[in-house]
Amino acid sequence: MPNTVEAHERVKDLEWSPSFESRRDRYPTKYRIPPKTKDPFRTLIREYVSMEEEKDDRQYGSLEDVLARTNAPGRAQRRWLEILKALLPMVNFAEYAAMKACSQLVDTVANQELRMGYQAQMIDEMRHTHQQMYLNRYFAKHAPDPEGFTQGMKLKGQNLFGRASRSAFETFFMGDPIEGVMNLQVVTETAYTNALFVSMTEMAAAQGDDVTPGVFLSIQSDEARHMANGYSTLAAVISDAGNLEHLQGDFDRGFWRQHNFLDSFLGAINDYSQVNRGRSYAKKWQEWVAEDWVESFVSKLEPFGLKAPSDLPLARERVPWMAHSVFMVAVGGWPLMYWRQDPLTDADMEWFENEYPGWYDQYGWFYEGMREMQAPGSGNPFLLFPEMPPVCRVCQMPCICRASTSTTSASRSTRGGGTPSARRRARGSSIRSRAATWASRPSGSSGTGTGSTSSSSSRGCSGPTGRPSSPSRTAPTIRR
Repeated sequence: MPNTVEAHERVKDLEWSPSFESRRDRYPTKYRIPPKTKDPFRTLIREYVSMEEEKDDRQYGSLEDVLARTNAPGRAQRRWLEILKALLPMVNFAEYAAMKACSQLVDTVANQELRMGYQAQMIDEMRHTHQQMYLNRYFAKHAPDPEGFTQGMKLKGQNLFGRASRSAFETFFMGDPIEGVMNLQVVTETAYTNALFVSMTEMAAAQGDDVTPGVFLSIQSDEARHMANGYSTLAAVISDAGNLEHLQGDFDRGFWRQHNFLDSFLGAINDYSQVNRGRSYAKKWQEWVAEDWVESFVSKLEPFGLKAPSDLPLARERVPWMAHSVFMVAVGGWPLMYWRQDPLTDADMEWFENEYPGWYDQYGWFYEGMREMQAPGSGNPFLLFPEMPPVCRVCQMPCICRASTSTTSASRSTRGGGTPSARRRARGSSIRSRAATWASRPSGSSGTGTGSTSSSSSRGCSGPTGRPSSPSRTAPTIRR
């Protein structure tokens, strides 16, 4: 009986190309991939199936047995369950897009070692769609408020942020398949799956959710192989010097497209869905993206011609504020969403001020207004905005956001000092008057962000520079 290495080599020898038909490029690529490289895992499909079967037995067995009988979803924090209604359908499309991307790579790349990895990953992604849909169905059956779980897959296509997620994740399989690798395996799976699956597992456990961690940890256990696929593909691409003229531009573009959606999306979920709070998203981004991904992964490829994304400094500058600005649109537009967002408490605002110094002065007025508008007929939440932000034609995200200009604890004293509660009592003004003051500030004043509204920009929203003049837009009338 041959060992694993010998069996792996023997299987590769079974590859053949028909002599009666020439190879057709179904998904053409501008990159040249050498026919022989290395598969870092040497995983045979027989071994893969046995491993995944054992994991699935553990996951589905626990869901259908003890967790269902003990009413586990009923013990989870409601705020957390509400954000899962948005998270699961959007992430599920990402898995579907990844499955399509890997099937394209199997057809495109004439390298048997790499194709073995792509094939296993394609099956992984299909399993992940099933796991997440099963989790969504499980909550639709057992959660205290199933509304949203039952309609999320249908309504995400009509939702502002559902469309933005699709725009980001379609980059996995639209266009050049190797550019899809940059978006999927090199950026999203290597840089952001820790911030998604590991972070959400930690948060779910802290919120009393005993169901989600088992599913997400099972999914994350596959991501190491997917990261290795991306690294192996990068190594194959870099081995041909002719590919370098395309590589950096595709890498930079892939990072920017994923940063623009994922850092807003994951930042909002991390910071606004917790009752029992842990670390802020800004700190997690610094650890998992800036340190682990850039310094430990990308930097090792610099001697071979691939550098850190050119927009990394701008992304680092945007991360502490962009999720807060974008999430205001989701909260203010709650009648148009398929999930609920309860108002922030005083304890929440204290946490935000500690984690993001200056948060209350920049965003606190809005969430005070949402608390005042809880009673039916108390007002249209969209009227808290001076105008509705335009949507970028590339990334489908709100592309004009106000950036926090107060980033140090010293700024608190210049604005009145004390905690958010103390400053709120000292001001003593109604939220509508404060909103009017905020809205009347000149459009070019500091504290605004901007973005491109033209399809000519492939970067989507740009960073916080100066706000361009734009036509006034009337907020829609929403009846409660």
